[in-house]
Parts: sequence; C-alpha cells; structure tokens
Amino acid sequence: MTLVQQAAIMMEKLPVRSQQIVVDLLKMLSGISESTVVPDAHETGFKRTGKSDFSLPADFDEHFDDLNAEIAAMFMGESL
Repeated sequence: MTLVQQAAIMMEKLPVRSQQIVVDLLKMLSGISESTVVPDAHETGFKRTGKSDFSLPADFDEHFDDLNAEIAAMFMGESL
C-alpha cells in the first residue's frame, strides 16, 4: 500500500472538521496560495437539494431541534 493510499484511508475515517484541518495544514506546508483553493461549503452558503411542493416557515432551521421528540415518536413508536 502506498503512502497516498494510507493517507486516503486515514482521511476517510476522520470527521469532516478534522479533514479540513489536515487540508489546511497541507496547504500551509506546501505553500499553495488561497487563490487556487475552491471555497468551502460554509463560505458559499447552504443550498437545499431536491424539489418540493411545500414551503417551510422562515424560522424552520432555528426550531428544527425542537421536533426531536416528535420525530423519534414517528420512527420509534414512542408516545410524546
């Protein structure tokens, strides 16, 4: 197994945030300029995927976690 293959396997097992740290470190060590770097998804903003026929309330993202008990009940058959 080559060094690159070993690195790829290790990187796949890391959380995304840790992967970003490794990539930033490699950029710093290799001297790659920021102008050649593709912007991170966090920098370009979040885009929902897919099409839908419904509209979510403007504050949906802020209150999504409030629905945890209701969602768990739907999947696990638990009562609220």
